[in-house]
Amino acid sequence: MARCSESLLMYDLNYGYRLFCAPVDFSLDGGSQYERRYLAVRRFCVAVMFAVLIMGAMPAAHSAAKRGISAGEWLTAAFSDASFVRRWGFGETNGAHNVISADRSQQRNGKPSVRLDSNSGFDCWVYFPNTKDWDIDLSKAKAMRGYLRSENKNGWGGDPWIIFVDTAGRKARFDGIKRRLYDATKDWTEIVVPVGADLDAKCAEYGWKAQISQGFDWKHVSCVQIHQDTDGFGYTIWYSGFQFIDNAGKPIKWWLSSINKPDLSVTYAEQVPQYRRYFPSEPDPNYNIPELVGKEAAEKHWPDEGEQIKYLVHIKNAGFVRSKPTDFVCVIEGKVAKKANVPALAPHQVIDIVVPWKWKQGSYQFAASVDTKNKMDEITKKNNTLRFKTNAYALAAVCEKSIVAPIEQVNNWYGSFCFEDWMRGATIDQLNSMFKRCKYDFAPNGAEVSVRLGKIFFVDEIPDDGYKISQIDKGLGLETFDGTWHYPLRAINEWCDLANDFDWALNHELSHQLGIIDNYQYDLGPDSNLVNHKVYDRGPGGIMGGGQIGDNVYPAYADIDIAGLNMTKGHRRGFYGEYLYNIPYKNTLILSIDGRPLADNEIEIYQKSMYTGKMEGPPVFTGSTDAEGRFPLANRPVPKDFTTATGCTLHANPWGYPDVVGRNGLMLIRAQVGGKWYYGFIDIGRFVCEYARGHKDNAVYNVKLMPE
Repeated sequence: MARCSESLLMYDLNYGYRLFCAPVDFSLDGGSQYERRYLAVRRFCVAVMFAVLIMGAMPAAHSAAKRGISAGEWLTAAFSDASFVRRWGFGETNGAHNVISADRSQQRNGKPSVRLDSNSGFDCWVYFPNTKDWDIDLSKAKAMRGYLRSENKNGWGGDPWIIFVDTAGRKARFDGIKRRLYDATKDWTEIVVPVGADLDAKCAEYGWKAQISQGFDWKHVSCVQIHQDTDGFGYTIWYSGFQFIDNAGKPIKWWLSSINKPDLSVTYAEQVPQYRRYFPSEPDPNYNIPELVGKEAAEKHWPDEGEQIKYLVHIKNAGFVRSKPTDFVCVIEGKVAKKANVPALAPHQVIDIVVPWKWKQGSYQFAASVDTKNKMDEITKKNNTLRFKTNAYALAAVCEKSIVAPIEQVNNWYGSFCFEDWMRGATIDQLNSMFKRCKYDFAPNGAEVSVRLGKIFFVDEIPDDGYKISQIDKGLGLETFDGTWHYPLRAINEWCDLANDFDWALNHELSHQLGIIDNYQYDLGPDSNLVNHKVYDRGPGGIMGGGQIGDNVYPAYADIDIAGLNMTKGHRRGFYGEYLYNIPYKNTLILSIDGRPLADNEIEIYQKSMYTGKMEGPPVFTGSTDAEGRFPLANRPVPKDFTTATGCTLHANPWGYPDVVGRNGLMLIRAQVGGKWYYGFIDIGRFVCEYARGHKDNAVYNVKLMPE
């Protein structure tokens, strides 16, 4: 006998559709008294739900239909009609509390509107449809037309901006250049957003500035987002009459898929056995040199070549009705490793399928799929296949049980209402995407590493106390995973708000689990620079607190991050920042002022202290440049030459002992020319990137000096 929490979808005219959870017991044969009771209740609730939906949508021209295997409706009604409120989603960038409801007290033309209440102080948006499967053809449409009404005591942060997303994930963004949000505080205000062709002329006519991703496909638009920002915190905004119109001003027919469907998700796979990650220690109390000592030096971290392992593949029906029997196929390294039958599953029911495999060292593609012949009509098909590399870093999640229900009321990256899909979409998929697309001259393929979801642990409570959390963790076996993060209920607003957006803080912290440091450790404020009080900042680019991202689009890893990931690939995690040891053996600065070499001039070089965080004397280098402005940096001793288990070698270098946290990874260069002082900075990241370029024996660095 298994147990699940079944979500019943019902409609309230004031608040829209709501999910009510009730515990349900079931057996796989479908014959228990609990399941029969559940099915009877469900049939009644679904009947009520659809009766309300049909009555609410009666003013619209619509008909029950199928598009391919998908059941749904063709409609011409405004998609902001209150009967569709359950199909709207929201997002926010700062963990605010947001509620979408149908509001009959704020009507336009006698019809209830869709209402957003938010205590956000930043970018907040709504989107439609929440399954992101519209696939509407707007290539010949004229515009999207709708009406806004708002209450905001703080004032608005500019005009709204609208983002259309195509089925490939490309975006067409339109930034408003009028005062429509301000006007909406007085009365219903019309907005008309150009779509399709002739965008320049339409933008000029309607007051928008367009940013269109290369290759954006107006024939296949999956959803639309409506964004707004506020000067303070908190507001209410209403949406009414939103529809697409053709050049004759007539509404365009659009498709709304039903969510009264099953939804099979291959959520994640556990590797059995899963071996321990690295657990380095620092045996020398004077230096934080990470080493594997004692039994850790002999610990087994990977299966042996040819060792028999297995994967426990989890399959969940994340939909709202019972699924049909279907098939399962798992392919590893291009060969079928397992075929099986998946029985009919009740909503929220999970089954495990065991996939055996003889381990091979290296990176092999794992792909497990259900409904491989695409016969089942589901809420989304995007979660039918789970893919990962067999040597991917395994991440674990420790979650409070109480976060599942609220997260499963919010649609996620996959277009589903599945907690595990949210977890993968918000973390695993985001990290893997950045690994692949953040490319540099020394990393044309990006970071050649990947992550997978190793296991989700559910606990009753995650207290706001580090010691108590550590006691909970002790019994979970987390030492076998390369990284772990905790998901408490107190952060539920952030998890829900960012279910469809990049969660900067979460992925930043998970990257620390993979050994990547905070790049802001190199930064220097004026009060900490006791030499000349000048400021150093690596810039706002990378997600790890700055760094140079080149031509990459945010969110992105900086060059030093990708270098570090590639330098330690093929090894387990547990170390942190050890890639800063990878410094070329010979290093030369080439200094210039206003494009001319700083020839034959005395200079002095200072280094930031890892202990005080200050830049102060005495200088670590003094001397004179040559006729070409060159200044070779002498190597300074280290406590010992040492190579970590991840392949990074500490040796004599200009930085002395490079702190793996990065706290002493900045140098200040000063020169006096004609009675005037000039300065420049260089951080250790540039040295590591030169090493990544293959300049391991000899590297050169150009530094432009500026007047103080």
